[in-house]
Amino acid sequence: MAMVDDSDKQRSGGGSSDSAPDAGADSRPGAAMGADSRPGAMLGADSPAGAGAAPGGPPTGADDPTEIAPAAQRRPVNWRSLLLGLIGVGFICGLTPYNDFVVANTYLVGNFLPIGLLMFFLVFILAINVPLRAIAPRLALHGGELAVSLGMVMVSCALPSSGLMRYLPAYLVSIPYHAPSSPDFQKVLKELDLPKWVFPTFEEPDALLTGRGDVIQRYRTQAFVEEPTFRNRFNAVPWRAWATPAVSWGILLAAMYGAIGFAAIVVRRQWVDNERLPFPLASVYLSLIETPPAGKVLNSLFSSKGFWAAFAVVFFIHGFNALSQYLPQYFPEIPLRGEFGSILTHPPLSDTEWGFKTLKLFFSIAGITYFLQSGVAFSLWFFYILYNVAQMYLRANQSGINAGHQIDQMFGASLVFVIVILWIGRHHWWLILRQMVRGARDDEPRGRYLPYWFAGWGLLTCVAVMVGWLVVAGTTLIGGIVIVAMILGMFLVIARIVCETGLAFVQVKAPATRPWIYLLNDIPGVSHRTTDRNFFFSAMFNGLFSHDMREAFSVYATQSLKVADDAAYAGERNWRRAVPFVIALALAMVVGFIVAGGSTLFVEYSFGAQQDVTQRSPINGYGVDSAPRDQVLDPVRTFMLTTKGVNESHNRMGNVVFGAAVVGVLSAMRLRFAAWPLHPVGYLLAYSYPMQTIWFSIFVGWLAKVLIVRFGGSSIFRAARPLFIGLIVGEAGAAGFWLIVSLILNALGMDYQAISLLPG
Repeated sequence: MAMVDDSDKQRSGGGSSDSAPDAGADSRPGAAMGADSRPGAMLGADSPAGAGAAPGGPPTGADDPTEIAPAAQRRPVNWRSLLLGLIGVGFICGLTPYNDFVVANTYLVGNFLPIGLLMFFLVFILAINVPLRAIAPRLALHGGELAVSLGMVMVSCALPSSGLMRYLPAYLVSIPYHAPSSPDFQKVLKELDLPKWVFPTFEEPDALLTGRGDVIQRYRTQAFVEEPTFRNRFNAVPWRAWATPAVSWGILLAAMYGAIGFAAIVVRRQWVDNERLPFPLASVYLSLIETPPAGKVLNSLFSSKGFWAAFAVVFFIHGFNALSQYLPQYFPEIPLRGEFGSILTHPPLSDTEWGFKTLKLFFSIAGITYFLQSGVAFSLWFFYILYNVAQMYLRANQSGINAGHQIDQMFGASLVFVIVILWIGRHHWWLILRQMVRGARDDEPRGRYLPYWFAGWGLLTCVAVMVGWLVVAGTTLIGGIVIVAMILGMFLVIARIVCETGLAFVQVKAPATRPWIYLLNDIPGVSHRTTDRNFFFSAMFNGLFSHDMREAFSVYATQSLKVADDAAYAGERNWRRAVPFVIALALAMVVGFIVAGGSTLFVEYSFGAQQDVTQRSPINGYGVDSAPRDQVLDPVRTFMLTTKGVNESHNRMGNVVFGAAVVGVLSAMRLRFAAWPLHPVGYLLAYSYPMQTIWFSIFVGWLAKVLIVRFGGSSIFRAARPLFIGLIVGEAGAAGFWLIVSLILNALGMDYQAISLLPG
């Protein structure tokens, strides 16, 4: 966690800009817990002399009026960038449900470095923009315009799959569908007496308790059509039944995404200018859209032989392995994973987690790790190894770290993580509060994309709407506040982790239902049972928004602002010139919601099974079966029908205190001592599914960086940058290529193998 204790004063003049760090920023060695203050720290460079400036930035050829001045003079937000952005939004939000759940391909989004986004912009830049620069330079889009389009597409990635549509419609039909499977479920739903406007309009009045009706059944099994044409399938979707939840949940989602968007604008200056977080993913995007130098058609990344060599090697390896699935007799698989479960069959090694016994190499994760500070990368794999060592010891003594221990430790850890974030930025937050009350003064920063007073009041208004929505749905006022605080707190934690580590796949276990369990059982002198609806909506919101945060809007929003900072609005002092970018992002979310929602319903009612050789049914099995039971129905049933609300025997509060203490100590040590090697993010992610999947790739990337810095120095470190970006883009490109192959084969009615190359 990079931490800089700042004050309200700017380091230098130009008070209307928010681009300068505060004068009170702590510049002592070690004050930045994650942000290296040495040259090159913005890319996580910890080589002897740093790694130079971040890629991207303003058009590099802007000093040549004969070459790109006319293009560079165009405002970043114009009809060209908006059109490209909306086409990308339609591509991502329209194709993702079909690709992910019908064709069963590698997820088109799936993480914070979406292959769909990379594929879209690689094709546009290399197939359209580069030829335009050669033939008609004035027509080519410059880096600022590409940053706007990329930001629009990026934020829309939060909508079509795990960020929203994989779960929301599925939960609304699956909760009543599962009711008849258990008398307890029926009893729970009857006692909750949930408002009808939360669900689709069912044909039968008792459908919520019986699970009957075409709206529910056909969502899972496919709507009947005489002839499977697009028109017939479209008309078979019960669109009117979904109008009510589209409006009711649309109000909540507008408020939630608005709150997150305003919060991203509020934290931008603190994280970018004061703490100087590295934003590794933004660096990758900036390298792709960087404007070439005057007289060139390719930017520095696409001109690099190292980039194309790495791209080609990764593309070839994945292509060879994909062919081995189609023609195993001709193409033996090149191993990128090692399974040691059959070898590690005796204690204590048999007591380790499955991820410890399965080594997977993801080139993209190794490439991203190269841009992390070595201390952060080391902590990520070190804490996972430490966790498994602890498991071996504890299980040898008839104990262990079970799921309950992990949840409570992560709750305490996340709580302290948020507190530390708020404490370190306290002067910046205080500045915003003052401007909300009395306006901005001439010598104060006022915000790059919106005035701080406006962003602050916008955030509070959106939070109030979210709380009001929950109160109307049946929660208490305190219950609504707790639920909203938990969900927004988790979005803040995930955004911070990704801004600092660049990990493309992140999850943290801290269910929104946990405060009610502690309040009932674990706080000395208190034994308060919250209302059933408070607990239900806590579980519902946790299942929808925070249990699977691989596509969190808070991450995409903060990354989009960082890309726009460097490529479109570097040094901008007047928010009025930058506010069109915020409007463009809002437009992308509105269009994306409509397209993603329509595409999801069309796909769910049109296909009863996946089209690959597995023929799994229903197509979104986790979303319609496991997730609603595990995240909502089972926890709510347990809470409502038992005295303690949960069946656990461990010391919950002891684990909460332990997790809080670990993060607190690591944060304090990181803040005070520059040489302290352990970062709190490593512990925060140690128990997560993503870390079990990618820890070995992080280790490989960390080791490569350490060796390069140690034996090659800063010059070799800088020279190797394009090569590691090539690993990232090469894996995404290979996944995209085989994704297209699967789509084509499926369209032709031919058998195909679903090729999955990225973690997810």
